Amino acid sequence: MDTAAGIIVLKLSSKLNTRFNQNVFYNSLGSFTYIFFQYLLTVVILRVKGAEDAGVYSLAYTFTNIFATIATFGMGNYQISDVMGRHTDGTYIATRVCTSAAALVCFFITLFFTGFPRGTLVCCAVLMLYRLLEGLSGVYLCVLQKFEDYKTISVSYCIKGGLTFLTFCATLYFFELQQAIFAMSAAFLPVFLLFDIPRAVHSAGFTAKAVKRDIANILFPSFVLVLQSLSYFCMTFFTRYIIEKTYSTKELGYFSSITLIMLVLPLLTGPALSVLIPGFSGLYAQKRYAVIRRMTFRACVCVAVVTAALCASSLLWGRFALRLLFGEEILQYSFLLMPTLLAGGFLLGCGMLAGILTAMRRHGSLLTAGIAAALTVVLCCPALVRRFYMGGAIYSLIIAYTVQGIITMAVIIRNIKDVSAVTDNEI
Repeated sequence: MDTAAGIIVLKLSSKLNTRFNQNVFYNSLGSFTYIFFQYLLTVVILRVKGAEDAGVYSLAYTFTNIFATIATFGMGNYQISDVMGRHTDGTYIATRVCTSAAALVCFFITLFFTGFPRGTLVCCAVLMLYRLLEGLSGVYLCVLQKFEDYKTISVSYCIKGGLTFLTFCATLYFFELQQAIFAMSAAFLPVFLLFDIPRAVHSAGFTAKAVKRDIANILFPSFVLVLQSLSYFCMTFFTRYIIEKTYSTKELGYFSSITLIMLVLPLLTGPALSVLIPGFSGLYAQKRYAVIRRMTFRACVCVAVVTAALCASSLLWGRFALRLLFGEEILQYSFLLMPTLLAGGFLLGCGMLAGILTAMRRHGSLLTAGIAAALTVVLCCPALVRRFYMGGAIYSLIIAYTVQGIITMAVIIRNIKDVSAVTDNEI
């Protein structure tokens, strides 16, 4: 009997591992394809229109990130970590509509106090339309993720990524940046309406009823998550704003192009992390703290090794890759590459630790770490930019991510140690 039970457990474990690997593959494929095309837009703008337009797009993108965060309101990770089904799918969708409307109002109120030139203002406005569509689509994709329909999610991301990219490039070639962004939104809309929504609402188990009184119950815990996300996007916008004001929009274009590489590691590993968050939630609910400690330690070691390897190897491939992607002129800014890769590793580590805290629902600690990082950038960035040119902005981010990582890691270690002690005493 023991042997038979062992065989059953091994077969079940093998099936679970196979399904997990498939989920990670499909989620990684779709997310990587979509985000890759999105970040490739800056390369296309730099090549077709020049560094000035690339700087305008970067400033508009980081500015609208702030309000896109309000629109999503941190509900993505909260929604997929709701393994107990506390709220209906319809409630999550209704909540996203409310937050999107609030984000749009906040955006237009803030936009006219920025002092941006007219062209940048228009670029921000049309890009905000696209970001709202992304946010509304995201809540339906989270529904599909709850049912582990990662194949459909992957197809959706691939179609939207390729279609919007091709539409953007074709329009940019014949028209200006603002028209290209609007065309990108027009290409995104039919995929959202004709693919994302029908696939989600027709899924077995979809709960369409929206419980109005539950909207506040979703927003309250998500409020901390959105503040934490806002702190990150305010950091990225602030560094670019300081560079644009201290130097020029053209130099910001080159800076933004190189610092896209900062997102390579989070881009490659983010989909896998989003699949792991529900798993961490389950481990924490089952009080399997030793497993969490072991997985956290191994992940930190992996991040450190990969970051060190990329930084060291960039001495060999760095200038070639920059020339290939952005052209000969960007080589004068190649000194930004190694600190950019280092900052990317720190960003990945912070994102991984934040995902663990999200799964453990330690939202207050996330907020504390995020605010500390944002304040670090605000205090350090202007002085570092004046002292170290554009590299100072990256140095301020590295310092900020270090502060955030230390706080987050300390909270994880202390929390697991405390609950383990309580559990041990109960036993």
